[in-house]
This record gives sequence, structure tokens and C-alpha cells, in this order.
Amino acid sequence: MIRSFRTAFVSSTLLVACFAPLAACSDDHEALQTAGFEEAYAQNELGKTDTGGCSGVVVPDKSAFAKRVTLTFDDGPNPLTTPKVLDILKEHGIQATFFINGSRVRGEAERAILRRIIAEGHILANHSQSHLNLKTVSASKLESEIQKTHAEIVAVGVTPRYFRFPFGSASCAGMKRVQDLGYIVTGWHIDTADWCFAKSSTGYCSPSTFRYVPDQFRQSLEGYAMSQVRAKDGGILLFHDIHPNTVAVLPNIIETLEDEGYAFVNLDNQTYFPRLNGVTPPAVKFVGDECAGDLDCNFSGKTSAGLCHNFTPAEAELETGFCTLPCEGSCPDKAGKSGTFCTTLDDGATGRCVAKSGALNQECAAIFGTQVVTADRFIGTSSAAAASADVCLPE
Repeated sequence: MIRSFRTAFVSSTLLVACFAPLAACSDDHEALQTAGFEEAYAQNELGKTDTGGCSGVVVPDKSAFAKRVTLTFDDGPNPLTTPKVLDILKEHGIQATFFINGSRVRGEAERAILRRIIAEGHILANHSQSHLNLKTVSASKLESEIQKTHAEIVAVGVTPRYFRFPFGSASCAGMKRVQDLGYIVTGWHIDTADWCFAKSSTGYCSPSTFRYVPDQFRQSLEGYAMSQVRAKDGGILLFHDIHPNTVAVLPNIIETLEDEGYAFVNLDNQTYFPRLNGVTPPAVKFVGDECAGDLDCNFSGKTSAGLCHNFTPAEAELETGFCTLPCEGSCPDKAGKSGTFCTTLDDGATGRCVAKSGALNQECAAIFGTQVVTADRFIGTSSAAAASADVCLPE
């Protein structure tokens, strides 16, 4: 018996599951996937959601991944394909997260896979029992879908922390219930669309199945996935460990990521996914903020990272300074922060962004060790016009 789904999708409403052979409900199954994942894409990429803060797709940490990626796999375990995925991850020393459907745990073979997932350092997570659209089911059905898979995971020795709504489709009430049960609701940043490429024996993702794959990638799961990773500089990737095509292309994707300098972290990483894990991220410094070293200046411009300009005022025992940024001609501004200006520090040969004197920094009094100085713009190789401004420079 092959598990699939029968549904009618009206607007964003998915109805009931189908457990007939695939041939009996393949049309409805494809409509379910297409509608569900296109709605998820609209929420994640286009910002189109009518659920406020109740989206099961959108991850609260949206940027600053610094070329870190997280691999997640939905809909297993599959005795034929999941072990192959585990072999690939083991070869590359990668820990990932597996969101399982409890209905797929049919016996000891599947439970052995779950125990292997745990033993090899991966995260075992809850993806509901039957992969229904939980946005539309009753409260009692939602509870059952969560608790049945929860019990399967607990039975192999761990208490799951992460829950992913099928298709990311959640109601506010459903979101609250999942969170009340102690789960972290987990969406994704990048849908690799491996489910779409799996529709064809040739690995072709049809526009009628998923409209958001650009034509140049219609025949390339790897090409599409990497284009999304590069655009976001990393993030959480959605795969499905039940598809042979995913198994086939996964080594190439991993090797390409490695070759391009990406590193792998798991969902519980609080540095790159602090909000997901309930941690308040440290405030991001900006030009003019106090610092003790370059690591304090955790922001970047288009082409360069923040730096700390150190100096030692006579009245201070400890070395301190302010954040700056390499520049030529112009500097970025940030809401709630003082305006910036590109000038020179020290040798005069390089440009550095500094804060303009203004009310937000109390005419430089709030930037320790600086005073108001009228400085000329550092033009460098840019086409900026000559200018001057009152800025905060070391005393």
C-alpha cells in the first residue's frame, strides 16, 4: 500500500487524506502538494500570509546565516531511502534533522532507522501522524496527529523538541496548541522542491506542479537548490528523504556547498537560529557603537564587515573604541542610529565610515572618546562628489 493523499484545495484549504493506491488519487495528491507548497512559498518568499505571526513556514531568524546551512528531511522514515541519506550524511560528517510521519513507522525496520538517526547525532522531530493539513482539522484530530508521532519518537528514546506542520499550513489555534505541548514550530528558508523534481522519471519539475522554479532549473534540482542557498547566504533547507532523486543528487549538493565555503549546523544552533530556539539574539552593533575588538562589530556592508577602531583615552584604563566600516565615497545608514559619513582615520589612505554629529549621539558626547570634527569625504575610486561633514572622531 502506497500512502498518498486525496484532497480538494480551495484557496489555502486542504481537506482529508487518501490512503488508497497512488493510481487512485494521484491527481488529487499532486494538487495537494502543488497548492500546499505554493502557499508556503508565498508566505516565505513573497510575505503573503493571512495568519499574522501564526505561519508554520516562516522562521523567525531570516538572515545573518554567514554561509551556514541546515539540512532537514521530511516524511520518512523510508526503509529504502532514509538509510542511504544517513550514509551520505555520515560520510560528510553532517548532522541533520528528520521530521517523521508516525504512520510510516510500521514495524521494527522503521524503528531501527529512528534509533540510527539518534545514534548518529541527528535530531528526530515530529511531522504529524498522517501528513494532513492541520490548519483545517478539528482540535481533537490535531491533538491525535501530534501525540501519536510523539509517542513513536519517545518510544525510541528521545523527547522531540521540533514540530513541522505539513506544508507549513497552520492556524493560530493549532500553532498555540503545538507550542503548549512544548514544541518549537519549525518552518524552512528554502524549499528545494525535490518533491516536484521527483514527479518525473527524468527529474523534470513541471511549471504546472510548482510555478516558482525558474525555467533554467527545471531539469536541475541541484541547480535550483544552490541558487536559493546563494541568494540567502544559507539557511534551513527542506528536503524529503523518501525520494530516490533526492538521494541521488544529495552528494552533489553537499559537495558543492562544501566547495563554496558553506558549513553545516543543525536546528538547535543558537548562534544562527537564536529566535527559533527561544533565545534573544545579541544586539547588532553599527557605526559609532562602542567596541573592544572587531568581533564586537557584528554587522556588514555590501562588500565588507564591520571593524573596531581602537584608541585609548587618557582617562580610561581599558582600551576601547567605536565600530566603523571600510568605505569609498558613501556609507550605509540604519534606522534608529546616527547618520554616517565616509572619511579617513589614521593614515588617510583608506576610507572608514564614522557617525555624523547629531542628536542621537548627543553631538558626539555619547560616543566615548570622540569630539565633533569637520572632516572631508574619502572618495577613493568612487564617483562621489567632494563634501565635508561634522562627524565624531577621536579626541
